[in-house]
Amino acid sequence: MMKHYIAYFSPAGTTRKIAERMQQALKDHQIKAVMADLSVHGSPLASVLNDATGPFVLWLGSPVYCDHALPPVMAQIAALPNGLKGFSVPYVSWGGVCSGLALQEMGHALAAKGLAPLAAAKIIAEHSSTWDAAKPWEAGRPNEQDLTLVDTLVGQVVQCLQSDNPQTFDLAELNYLSKAQQADVALKSLAKAKTAMGTPKTDESLCVQCGECVQACPTGAMSLTPMPEVEADLCIVCRQCVRVCPEQAFPHNGEEAAKRIAGMAAASDEDKASAIFY
Repeated sequence: MMKHYIAYFSPAGTTRKIAERMQQALKDHQIKAVMADLSVHGSPLASVLNDATGPFVLWLGSPVYCDHALPPVMAQIAALPNGLKGFSVPYVSWGGVCSGLALQEMGHALAAKGLAPLAAAKIIAEHSSTWDAAKPWEAGRPNEQDLTLVDTLVGQVVQCLQSDNPQTFDLAELNYLSKAQQADVALKSLAKAKTAMGTPKTDESLCVQCGECVQACPTGAMSLTPMPEVEADLCIVCRQCVRVCPEQAFPHNGEEAAKRIAGMAAASDEDKASAIFY
């Protein structure tokens, strides 16, 4: 039986939630899947696939940051050997603003490694910058309706794999943004956002050096020296350090973030809905 790997990078936990639903849906089809957390707390993608023999399916998930797939995810794809013989299903979680080019970037990068695309998905999730707002943006997402769509995706992939010659997915279908939206996306990047926002800074009068921020950082960007210090090149501004701090030693205003996100969502003409492609 073909082996399935479900890998994800999930700072806020929503991409992981989608991965867990995929695992359960595959289990319902009597298919066992290997789960892999790609943060520094898990394993690199290349090592996860070390035991892959024969054709396999890689389900790979990333949150959308600044309309793109996360750089650590793209770097892990780039680190894979060339000439793999298998299939891929890229999927993203996005905060209801713009899913951008993330699926295209992941799909083409995976295909270049020899992992032909079978399907793809963009699933709306609560925006990770607004957790402390009175009403977080896209609160409660992904909801059961979103996750039922994941079940449908898994069913389609399983059905496709029953063929002796599985029909691969045309990545051109991921070119779904309007020209105006594509032009806006082209101006954005995580690097530019970091320059504008800066990386998290600690209020040393509040910090007790408990190390919770270090443990929460998915990229290993945070260290205690003795106060929390961020390595800017590694930081993805996921603000998990801010979120878990028991002393609220990292200043953050969720209401301002929610207003900013609302304005960005209003300016985006993308349909604000989860969707699957196959």
